[in-house]
Parts: sequence; C-alpha cells; structure tokens
Amino acid sequence: MKIFQKTWMAWIITAAMIVGAVGIGLSKGSSSAAPAPSGLDDSLSTGAYERWIGDFAGVLSQNEEEQICLYNANWDKRYGSIIVVETLANTPNTSLEEYTYDRAEEFELGAYDGYLTIDPQSGDAYFAVGMDYPLSDSEVGVYLSQYLYDNVAAGEYGQGVLTLFAALNQYYLDNYGDGSASAVYAQSGEASGIWGWIMLLIIILVIATIADHLRYASYRQRYYGVPNPPVVFRPILFWHGPAYGWYRRRWRRPPPPPPPRGPKGPGGPGSFGGGPSGFGSNSRPGGSSSRSSSGFRGGGFSGSGFGGSRGGSSGGFRGGGFSGGSFGGSRGGGGSFRGGGFGGSRGGGFGGGRGGGFGR
Repeated sequence: MKIFQKTWMAWIITAAMIVGAVGIGLSKGSSSAAPAPSGLDDSLSTGAYERWIGDFAGVLSQNEEEQICLYNANWDKRYGSIIVVETLANTPNTSLEEYTYDRAEEFELGAYDGYLTIDPQSGDAYFAVGMDYPLSDSEVGVYLSQYLYDNVAAGEYGQGVLTLFAALNQYYLDNYGDGSASAVYAQSGEASGIWGWIMLLIIILVIATIADHLRYASYRQRYYGVPNPPVVFRPILFWHGPAYGWYRRRWRRPPPPPPPRGPKGPGGPGSFGGGPSGFGSNSRPGGSSSRSSSGFRGGGFSGSGFGGSRGGSSGGFRGGGFSGGSFGGSRGGGGSFRGGGFGGSRGGGFGGGRGGGFGR
C-alpha cells in the first residue's frame, strides 16, 4: 500500500516500536532502583554472560540482569571467576543446598566460580562456591547475611543480588586489584622466564667451551706436527672447528719446550757425584776436609704442570550444585584466577561441601 511509503507513517511506526520496547522493559520484574556498579569496565561485551542467568521466577528486571552480566564479564576477565544466578519458579523437592550443588556440577563450573540460587516462594537462598574461591565458608555466610538476606526477605531479589555482587566486587578490588597487577605479574613472570632461558644457554655454552678446550688439548698433544692428521677434530661448538680462528690460533702455537735434562751420571762434568770438580767432593783448597761452618745448603724447587678439566583440580566444591535448567553453556573471557573446578571440562570437580545459605 502506498500509505506505508509516506515519511510520516515511517515515523509513527518507529515511535510505536520504541514505546513498545520501553514498556516491555519496565513491565518485567521489580522496578526498584539497584545500586550502580562501581569499579567496573562498562565497555566489556556482556552478551556471552546472559546464559549464566536463569530468572525462572521472573523477579529480575532487564537492567538488573545487564548489571549482573557486567559483573561477570569483569570478574571473568580480571580473575577468571563468574557467579551463576538462578531464581526458582518452584521450590525443589530436595534441600536448596543439595539442589545448588547439583546444578553447579551440571554446569561444570570452575574452582573460582560460584552458584547463587534464590527461592522466592520460601524466601531462602544458597550460595555454592568452588574449592578455590577466595572466601571461606564462614565468610560466604557472612556476606549472604549482610548483603542478601534483608532484600530477599523484602522481596527485592534483584537489588539483593546486585548488593551482594557489589560487596564481592569490592572484596576483589581490595585484595586483588582491578587486574592490572595480574598483568604486571604475568609480564614480569614472562621476563623472568626469558632471562632464565638466557642464563641456561650461557651455562651450556660455558660447559661446551670447557669441554672443547679439554678435547682439543688432547687432540693437539697427539697430532701436532702431523701434516694430515688421520682424525679430524670435531668440536661441540662449530666455531671451534678447523675452519675458524679459535682452532687455528691454538694449532699454530709452538709446542711447549722439552723439560731440562738431568745429570748424566756420577763423576762426569758438572755432576753432583764426586771428582775433582764435583760439588760432592770433600776435598777443599788447603787440604781441609771439613765443611763450612755456616751450614748453608743449596736448594731447589720442582714445578708441576697444570691442566683443566629452572621449573588443578580443586578436588570438589564448596557450596552446592545445580540439577537442571534451560540456560548455561560455553563461557567467554578468561583470567588469571582459573584453576580446578566444580566438575567437568572447566577443570576439576565441584563435589565438596562449601558455601552458605539462610532459611526463613
């Protein structure tokens, strides 16, 4: 129809779409104001983290879900940690603790991850964390009591989750920084690794050089002066071979002088034995056979030659698991905080008993 080709009609349709989208967003969940995230990088993409929210009870607003995703995006990038949030449409047949543990195992969370389950019908909540999560069991319970319990009791579930997340984020910042320290540590560790390899290479070169010196000394002693030695000297380091100056300089050096010869025998010229001109004769000028009273004796010394010769699985989880649901999946991001796990491909098992919760 030609009416849809009019400019004013296009503007009316656009305005209707905007009003409808705003109305849908405002009609979902609680309309209470949530605390604004602080210390977060809001430029990160959060779309991949929507699957880690299961609002089956329909108590979270769109804005609250977006902020939860923003927290997870920052934690995953900085520390390798996320927290799954699920609100229950119906109270499970098992205890909320057991239910949360089962779900965490099913989602194969890591040792630094957590799983938060809220049951609006019973007013209960449980927070299961991996074995390597920075908070202890008692600290988990304290955080739930201080930052989540009152909001859950008042029916402000989304605000309670964000208040808890804001407190956890402040704990991360106070103890681990915003991730820049981890990057500096990683860079320093990389530099240390490079220097370690350089030092190892230097040590290997020194050892190989000493070995070539010893092998060459033996080779030269055996074949020096032979026009065409039957054996070619093959060094460990190629630049010590016959084609290089290291070898030629040493090969052209004259051999060491022969040691001085000893006396030919007693009575001979210059001998120590006896005879008219020998040092060993007892005769003295004037016919005296006595020795000098000074007692001075000649001495000597003997010489001696010289030679040479760097370098998990958490085994379970603290808190609980998660037994079914229509959300979850692969995760994006990563961080320096990963290790072990709740169970499965994300590392280690979540099968322990850590976490905390509260009842009505």
